[in-house]
Amino acid sequence: MQKLRGWAGKLRRSKNGKGNAAAGSGKNGSTSGRLYRMRRVAARKLGHWARCAGAGFLAGLGGLLTLPLGILWGTWRLITKHRDPLAGFAFPVRIAGRIWRYFFRRSKARHDKEAKADQLNLTVNDPRKDTDPVTGPSLAAGTSVLDGNSSKFALAMRATHSAYTGYSPTSMMEVAAEYAGLPNGIRAAAMAVQQMAVNSDQKYPCSKRAIAKLTEAYQRMVAAAARADNMVAFFRYAHAFDIERIVAPRTNEWMWNVTPTGSSASEAAMFQPGRIESGCVLMAVLYRTFEPVHMMQVGSEYQGIGYGLTALADAIDALHQRTRDLYPVDDRVTDELGTLVQMIRAAADDANLAAKLFIEDHRLEISHNVNPRKGPAAESMWNTPR
Repeated sequence: MQKLRGWAGKLRRSKNGKGNAAAGSGKNGSTSGRLYRMRRVAARKLGHWARCAGAGFLAGLGGLLTLPLGILWGTWRLITKHRDPLAGFAFPVRIAGRIWRYFFRRSKARHDKEAKADQLNLTVNDPRKDTDPVTGPSLAAGTSVLDGNSSKFALAMRATHSAYTGYSPTSMMEVAAEYAGLPNGIRAAAMAVQQMAVNSDQKYPCSKRAIAKLTEAYQRMVAAAARADNMVAFFRYAHAFDIERIVAPRTNEWMWNVTPTGSSASEAAMFQPGRIESGCVLMAVLYRTFEPVHMMQVGSEYQGIGYGLTALADAIDALHQRTRDLYPVDDRVTDELGTLVQMIRAAADDANLAAKLFIEDHRLEISHNVNPRKGPAAESMWNTPR
């Protein structure tokens, strides 16, 4: 009995020891995460302060070097009785201020960019054990883990689709404006796709296969824009008489109207930007300022380009269906609109394939960001220098 009691006591003590060790490891894990964040914040701020100190030194040096010139300039202004002689003496101060502001803004921009990158990296807090001690967990080819629905391109193109489908033109001049804006709108979307492809090739560590397929999508969009140019030219040729009646009406031209009511739109409506064109151009302008700080954002944009081009094709398809069912235009214009829809859907297919290639070629990097091995603090030990 005494032996049994001794064994039971040893078993209880061993269980208590294991429980305490597990609790200690959890506490150490959370502590290490906080320490990692504190180290990153401290390193970022110290780097910013050091750069500011260097900027101050350079500003002072620039002021000293230009001090003789400032004294001479100020003296000359005093001799010539200039209305503002102090501006000459203040020249070194202005030079020093410009040097300081230039380097301070660059340092602040770098600090903010690093802060955004750290925020993206530190929001992943799903520590898991490795399934493979060498490569860690990997994603199967074609697995979708990117948030393309929230990408800038997809959101802008879906807003364009909503803007057009919620709009009901009452005059053929307004319809003509939609036709006329298609080439420019498609080119604007193509330029955004091209910009992503060029940046991926020159600035981002991105899959070459994905870049090549995205370039094919851009080329299809350019071809669609050229086809839209021909469609607009044919529309104006086929309906030159109808357009002339509105743009340059004869005396009491309204007496040839089919119904007693006159048009609610003026002749200038034909030259206004269309709903589809406006949305595409606005998206292209906003896309120029897009500067991702993490490759997961780039991957989301790759996926979002496919979604966005599909939304653009749906908007033009809505215009095609309205033209077929409601608008009195030549059937060849209707057929050309249908061809444009097919061309843009083909570009969307290329963009979707580019996103799949991106996921396939970067499945290890994506997996390490989504499921960091032993937590983000541990995975960050594989970070490259910045």
